[in-house]
Formats: sequence, C-alpha cells, structure tokens
Amino acid sequence: MNRREAIKRASYLMGGAISAPAVLGVLKGCTPKKELNWQPAFLSEDQAAVVSEVAERIIPATDTPGAKDVGVPEFIDEMMNDIYGEEDQQQFVAGITELQEMSQSEYDKDFANLEPEQQDALLTKLEAAAQEQGESDKKPFFTTMKELTLLGFCTSEVGATQVLQHIPVPGRYEGCISVEEAGGRAWAI
Repeated sequence: MNRREAIKRASYLMGGAISAPAVLGVLKGCTPKKELNWQPAFLSEDQAAVVSEVAERIIPATDTPGAKDVGVPEFIDEMMNDIYGEEDQQQFVAGITELQEMSQSEYDKDFANLEPEQQDALLTKLEAAAQEQGESDKKPFFTTMKELTLLGFCTSEVGATQVLQHIPVPGRYEGCISVEEAGGRAWAI
C-alpha cells in the first residue's frame, strides 16, 4: 500500500465516523407519527395520541378487544369536553404534558412512538407517584386516566357483553351469590 492509498482510506474512515452520527440523527427524527382515526373535540391530536396509547396500555387487546378498539380514547375526550370542569381539564392536560416531557427526557421520543415496554416503564412511574400522593383534592393524571379508561371500556358494548356479564332484561334479583354461580364473570349492571 502506498501513501496515496493510505490517505484515501483514512479519509473514507474519517468521513464515515463524522457523518454517521449526523445520518443517525436525521433518521431518528423520521419516526412516523401515529394517525388518529377520529377527530378529538377537547384534546389536541398529539394529546389524543398519548391518551390512546395510555388507554391501550391499561386495557390492551388480548382475546378481547382493547381500549382503542372499543373507542375509549373518544369516550375520554368527550368526558373531558362535556363533563369535567375547567380545573380538572387543565390538570388532565398538564398530566399529558408531564408524561410527554418524561418520555422526551428518558427516551427522546413522543410517548405515542415508544415501544410498549418503554410506555409501561413510564406509566409504572406515574402510578407509583399517584400512590405516593394518596388521597387529596386533586386527582393525579394517571388515576383519572385509569378511572376513565375502565369506565369507558366497561360501559362499551364489548366490555359489557364480552368481558362482563350482561342481561338486557334481568330476571329475579339474587343479591348474595358467588361469582362462580353467576357464570364466572362479574355483572355489567
């Protein structure tokens, strides 16, 4: 190998070492944005994407549909828009913002674009913080999110008929029976 060939190879090596981080930085920023299949009334599209992913992590799709499949994110958006007061709305949005900031600081990605394991890790931290806060006038974001997710899922047709037991025209009332006697599932009503 002559001097010219050595300089040529060294320049290729240096060029690759210098440009690789720049190329990776550009490619890392090319994460596709998850599209919503509904139009939020209260939340922004980015906030709605976060709510959708959190709801899906709380009730994921298994042998039964998950929270996103039965419209829980839309339910939460409607509840926030129509039922909750301004202070609760602001607190909910602040919780979404806090979750996004945690996601950016730990993984340098939006929450909606994280892997499920990474999402679970952040939600576990939020849940631990909510439990530490205990009973107070202001409910933590994650507590409100869990309550609304469960309410939305259990009052959906799928939740009431496939997960819970539902009789549209109930017969006689039997107040004190075991779950096994009731067919192995809790009642939807």
